[in-house]
Amino acid sequence: MNIIRIIIAIGAILSTTSCTNYKENFFKLDKNKARIIFSNHYSYKTPGNLLIYIHGNGQNHLQNPSEKALKFILENNYSYASIDIQDGSKEPFTNNNTGWGNDEAYNRVLSLYQYLITEYKFNREVIVAGGSMGGLTMGQIMVRDDIPLKCAIGIGPVPSLKTIWEQAPQRRTAIRNAYKLDMSGLEDSKMDSIFSKNDWFYLTQSTNKDLVDLYIYYGVDEVFEKDFGGLSSYQDLAGILESRGSNVTIKTNGSTKHADDSLYELAIEDGVFIN
Repeated sequence: MNIIRIIIAIGAILSTTSCTNYKENFFKLDKNKARIIFSNHYSYKTPGNLLIYIHGNGQNHLQNPSEKALKFILENNYSYASIDIQDGSKEPFTNNNTGWGNDEAYNRVLSLYQYLITEYKFNREVIVAGGSMGGLTMGQIMVRDDIPLKCAIGIGPVPSLKTIWEQAPQRRTAIRNAYKLDMSGLEDSKMDSIFSKNDWFYLTQSTNKDLVDLYIYYGVDEVFEKDFGGLSSYQDLAGILESRGSNVTIKTNGSTKHADDSLYELAIEDGVFIN
């Protein structure tokens, strides 16, 4: 009887960890760490699909969707890739801190896309997802022409750099660092120019480009309610995007963290990864 129980226990462990048996590759692009997890169906003979995740503050290239979501994504012929867009995410910040929608973060994601399209067999049109801070770079990719998109997925994305600058003063040290401003605040007047050039909320207003569909999935926490300005900030953003041809879906799964990894499961429910 004890042997049977042991066998059952081993089987249960294997079934819960089966999703971790994926093929992945770790590499560096200009000293920046990156990773790709290959679809279960990836082949050099037939182009596969690609999902690029742009991570949030304090995360890195190792951040995954929930196990349930990752399993579904890989089984449906999507490979999953990410690169570090941030050099330092905790105080004391260094003067080369990146992220927060700056040009360095954008260029790192672009280098990841170019590398993967060149080295592997993928369709050129990809899905890009941005979590929290990474949503700022995701939004820039939607507006610019460097990376052709199928659609974009915001995992609790920052709705506007200006919003978080105004709503969350505790973030200003990191944002000043990312844009190489004087840390004392003496150069804060330059932020208006930065908003116009880097904030996707404002970039979408000035573009004539037809924008791809955007799916925004979010959890409700203090960051969402206070730092992001709550649901109205997403609705304001959606209004601008829809005037540029995007279909915007906004959904929540309740009281998870604003950019919880389980939010990808809402994208699965919406059929985002079904061709």
